Amino acid sequence: MAWGAPCLLLPPVLLVFLASGSRGQVVSEELHYVAGQTLSVRCQYFPEGGSYRQKTWCRQTSPNFCTRLVTSSGPQTQDSRYVIWDVPDAGFFNISMAQLTEKDSGPYWCGIYNSSRNMVTISRNISLLVSPALTPSPWTTAWPLESTVRITSPEGTSGPPSLNGSELRKSSAPLAPGWAASCILVAVLCGLFAAKGLVLAVLCVLLSCRRWAQGSRGLGGDSSDGEF
Repeated sequence: MAWGAPCLLLPPVLLVFLASGSRGQVVSEELHYVAGQTLSVRCQYFPEGGSYRQKTWCRQTSPNFCTRLVTSSGPQTQDSRYVIWDVPDAGFFNISMAQLTEKDSGPYWCGIYNSSRNMVTISRNISLLVSPALTPSPWTTAWPLESTVRITSPEGTSGPPSLNGSELRKSSAPLAPGWAASCILVAVLCGLFAAKGLVLAVLCVLLSCRRWAQGSRGLGGDSSDGEF
């Protein structure tokens, strides 16, 4: 695999020129992102010539030229929304480009920058495609249903109504699931209490009847003992 092509940097206009007779063309890679996301690119290089060699990230303006966006000679450099951080022991550096927009679509290069010779060796050739961010349609927004009820006093009655005749009451539909579950629970508890009360009433009646029957038997026995 070819490790890139040497490029000449023209300082007056901050352009990179792809020198002829390079060691090999770098194949273009297509990356897809959505507006608002952050581009992350890893560029490999040979860590020769000491640690923290100058790295650059530039945007191609013509087949042999590009405009530099950020250049770093340290472990990490940030310029606006562009960041470069170097990992020389591993032989690569990372580039991030935040808050992408559709205007950011286009070809980019990353590589090693040689300031003394005004040249850069390209490591990767990136073709960036930024799609517009998806926005929810206003017609898909769910709005709660509301019904308006007018309260008036009954016909043929005197005195003020319970509510002012012009007062409006709004009720939202449908009911919340939690509120409906609470209503069902209350109804079940009321039913249980009612059933318990009914059972107690029946028991009381049975006990009363039993006592009355026992009392009647006792009175009958006393009457029979008094006869000769």
